[in-house]
This record gives sequence, structure tokens and C-alpha cells, in this order.
Amino acid sequence: MSKPLDGIQKRVKNDGQSRVGVLLIVVVAVALVLAVGAYVLLKGSGQTADPQKSGIEGGGKTKLPRMANLPAKKPLVAPPPPPSYTPDAPVLEKARSALKKGVAPKAALDLARSLPESPERADAAFLLLEYAADNGNAEAALAIGRYYDPTDGQPSGTIRKNPETAYDWYKASLKGGQQEATRHLQRLRQWLEKQAQQGSQQARELLNGWR
Repeated sequence: MSKPLDGIQKRVKNDGQSRVGVLLIVVVAVALVLAVGAYVLLKGSGQTADPQKSGIEGGGKTKLPRMANLPAKKPLVAPPPPPSYTPDAPVLEKARSALKKGVAPKAALDLARSLPESPERADAAFLLLEYAADNGNAEAALAIGRYYDPTDGQPSGTIRKNPETAYDWYKASLKGGQQEATRHLQRLRQWLEKQAQQGSQQARELLNGWR
């Protein structure tokens, strides 16, 4: 009689273990469902209104990102004035014609210096000087640096002042033997230091890279 009884006890024990396993699975599943539901509710309560419905139609205002509320950055230098001459202005055409013919860098520098006075003279000279500077002429590199230098008062036409570009051309001209570039670099650095003191992040970055 002991053997049948042992078999019945084993089956009861196995059935009990199966029920416990099933119960554990059900408990875990319910816990997961509750956790997901709580997450969805919390996330939903923290969302802002739909921008498409938060205006007049939604009765509210669109909430802008924090950075969008900040004032626009003030440029380090003002943009140049628009050209006061036509694209086919005579002096400009003269410079273009010389470049098309393949003028030598030194000849381009001399031509830039000899151009007659006119509204387009500064821009025409820039074309010639940039060509000469790109081809290794240190004098032209110095002149191009002055075009971009915000501390320089010579006419610069429609070329926008850019202290970083001015710095690069001054360095190139100094490397080519133009010692006058040292004076321009010192003046440019003083200007940048003043701008940095007034809060210009761009000026600070340029000073950090000064070498």
C-alpha cells in the first residue's frame, strides 16, 4: 500500500509546484503591466501641449525652447554697405580683364595701386590683390589683411571686416618679410581684447588661438 500512496503524494507535490510557478508568472506579469501603466501616466502628465494646438485654437501659448528666448547674438563687426556701382563698372572690368589675361602677381599688385578713383575702385583692387596674395606676394597679403581688419580705416568696398581672416593674412605677410604687419597685428589684438572685455565670445576665442 505504500507505493500507490507514494505516487499520489508525488503527484500532489508536483501539482502544487506547478500552481506556485503559474502564480509567480501571473504576479510578475501584473507587476509589469502596473509599472508600464504608471510610466505612461507620469510621462503624459509631464508633456507640454501640442504646439499645433497650443495657440489660438488650443487656447494657450506655444512654449518655446529656453534658447529661443535668448536675444540674437550681436555680430562682432557690422556688415559692409551694398555696392553703389553696377556690376560692369569700368574699373572693375579693367581688373577682371587683367586677371583673364593672366597678369603676373607683381603686376597685379602694381595695377591695384594704380587704379583710378571710382566707387568700385576698392573692390576692383581687392580682386587683383587677392590674386597676387594667393600667389605668394607678401605685400599683397598685407594689403588684403587691411581689407579685413576692423581697426583699419582705408576703404574696403563691399568686403566684410573679419578679424580672424585679417590675422591670417597679416601672419602670411609677416612670414613673407613684411615687418609692417607686426604693427597691424598689435593693433588688432588690442581691439580684440577690448571686445572680449565687453563680452564678445568670438573675440575671446580668437585671442585664445592667438600665437
